Amino acid sequence: MGRMDYLAMKTDPVAAELINSDINELKIAAKRLFNHATKLGGLGFGTSFLKWVASFAAM
Repeated sequence: MGRMDYLAMKTDPVAAELINSDINELKIAAKRLFNHATKLGGLGFGTSFLKWVASFAAM
């Protein structure tokens, strides 16, 4: 078969900006959650929390 030409995916700048701001908010929330979790439960809770994050990331 011949060469297949693919259409370039056009991204809406407004949508991309919204996605980037949401990702930044999620990063801030994750940092705050981690800080609060370590303050509340100490090392034991922090370790189990990291195990939960790792298992969730593996899914």
